[in-house]
Amino acid sequence: MRRRSRRAGWAAAAVVAGAAAVAALRSAAARARTSSPSPLLPQWSAGPAQYGVGVRRNVAVPMSDGVVLRADIHYPTDRETGSPATGPFPVLLSLTPYGKLAPPPAAQIGGGPTPRLIRRGYIEVMVDVRGTGASGGSFQMFGPEQARDGVELVTWASTLPNANGRVGMFGISYLAINQLFTAAAVGPDSPLKAIFPVMAANDFYRDAAAMGGAPHLATVRGYGALYTMLNIINPTLEFFTRGGHPRPRAGGLAAVRQRGRDQRGYFGPLVAEARTGGDAAYDGPFWDSMRPELVLPEIAANKIAVFLVGGWHDAFQRGAPLNYAALQNACTGRAVHAPMQPGQPLADRIRLMMGPWYHVSAFDGLRIQDLQLRWFDHWLKDDAAAEISGPPFTFQAIGDSRWYHTREYPIPEATPTRFYLAPDGRLVTDAPAEQTLAALRYRARGPVSGRSLEQWTLGLNSFVTTQAGGRTRYDQDNRRLQRGALTYTTAPFDAPTLLAGPITLRVEATADTTETLLVAHLDDVAPEGVSRPLTQGALLGSHRALDPERTWYLPDGTVLRPYHISTRSAVRSVEPGELTGYDIEIFPTAAMIAPGHRLRLTVTTYDFPHLVPTAPARRALAGGTYRLHQGGPTPSFLLLPLADPDTLD
Repeated sequence: MRRRSRRAGWAAAAVVAGAAAVAALRSAAARARTSSPSPLLPQWSAGPAQYGVGVRRNVAVPMSDGVVLRADIHYPTDRETGSPATGPFPVLLSLTPYGKLAPPPAAQIGGGPTPRLIRRGYIEVMVDVRGTGASGGSFQMFGPEQARDGVELVTWASTLPNANGRVGMFGISYLAINQLFTAAAVGPDSPLKAIFPVMAANDFYRDAAAMGGAPHLATVRGYGALYTMLNIINPTLEFFTRGGHPRPRAGGLAAVRQRGRDQRGYFGPLVAEARTGGDAAYDGPFWDSMRPELVLPEIAANKIAVFLVGGWHDAFQRGAPLNYAALQNACTGRAVHAPMQPGQPLADRIRLMMGPWYHVSAFDGLRIQDLQLRWFDHWLKDDAAAEISGPPFTFQAIGDSRWYHTREYPIPEATPTRFYLAPDGRLVTDAPAEQTLAALRYRARGPVSGRSLEQWTLGLNSFVTTQAGGRTRYDQDNRRLQRGALTYTTAPFDAPTLLAGPITLRVEATADTTETLLVAHLDDVAPEGVSRPLTQGALLGSHRALDPERTWYLPDGTVLRPYHISTRSAVRSVEPGELTGYDIEIFPTAAMIAPGHRLRLTVTTYDFPHLVPTAPARRALAGGTYRLHQGGPTPSFLLLPLADPDTLD
């Protein structure tokens, strides 16, 4: 009964948040058209709208295996006659699992089609992914069938009436990840020329489904509830908005109910398997179909122009900069999994913009649709005036209104700096000569981090709150999380300092159990004591093994960014009483540390209610005590990338 109520709670919360966000998103889109521009727009104007907007709904698109997908085609019209404008126009394609009639923010940025682009000479096509919405077939998260569908849809879209033969793709979240898989599968000389993925994963397992091997079961369950909800609501909308005749789906409302059962049948066993320690709890073949990093070289080889957008509070916060680095490396012949090197050749068709945004965001009033328009005008209409020049990595730091521009990731201006864990809760730049121990007892739950809760529920509450004039969750005081935990704090910074890039916590510790779980939170502490959360990371001790080919190292061998091997065969127990080193990946961020502010590391053993170890891991963790080394020959330390903000463009 409790499990049913939890699932119902997730679904109900998603319904309420989605409904509440509809009006807010639309008003935000209207405000964005008159607010301060993106840093990439000051010398460019979108120009006036020239066309009206028409639509053909639920157009049948047969796939090569016989499955029929359904598309809504939104097209420019002659303003006087209302008939389709002759063009020719590029086509913007998006593939959604949330339903073409889904309310914002589940569908396109701002919800549904984007009239601002259509009125300026673009055909927009929205297609329900197979097994969702009004499309036939069976649902599976990504996979080869969806990639093949993407390729066939690109070819079909390029031949639509009044199309110019060029196709772009855009959209957020699932729609963004689908762009990457499609762009990799189309091959060279495809009609697909440019994509604009917003909030896309690099590795779904490491980005969202687990953190350092500890499953994010609540997150996966929540996503499953959202998919299920939308795949009941949207076919129902299709049914009733067409007078009870759901042309795309035979069987009426019985078929709608079956669509919901199909979704539950996909996600329910997945969560159950991860909870009990089955294969889904580990990295492996199941997660490969949700790992865009594997196909990034093909995107580069196909010469697709890619504009990535990510957020420092996004569910895929880890993945966006990795996608950028991998694509830049692939375009210039470097190893895809390597860190970029200062001064390496760059491809102008690969760009990244990041800011202090959650997964669902109004982007602080940026005119992101105009940025999309500029990107596509250049790559799909050959508009030289729309070309974007300058360093291709643009970001805004938490706590700073300025925009920074750099070339590489990791950011070369940010120097990795060691801060050692020291007695009395200090973070110091010189390791204490004498070794001391700090005890940390395992707790399965404790105070909830507001930022963590908001991040893993996609920022829906913060979005609605900020649109109503409130404050975002990451501005809340995080001190309650620090009760009963180990905390380490730097001295006050005496000058503005930019924290920017990958962060690693190296812990040397012993344990009296065969499993450990370490969770690290990094906060900005104001002079009055308010502790503002910036980012976090975690590691289940049995997943501590590193892949040397994918781990980033400094010249002296220090781990800059760990990549843990989380396959079942690589997992190994912790030896009780044996000194063990743990390299904890703290997800990358960018934050301005003001003079007088300090940085605080909080080490706990939980991130309630998100990190839920498997049943076997929970048994192994119970009652454990860890003793962290402070100073001495085996010191624990935090590696922070710090820069003088004036050294960046």
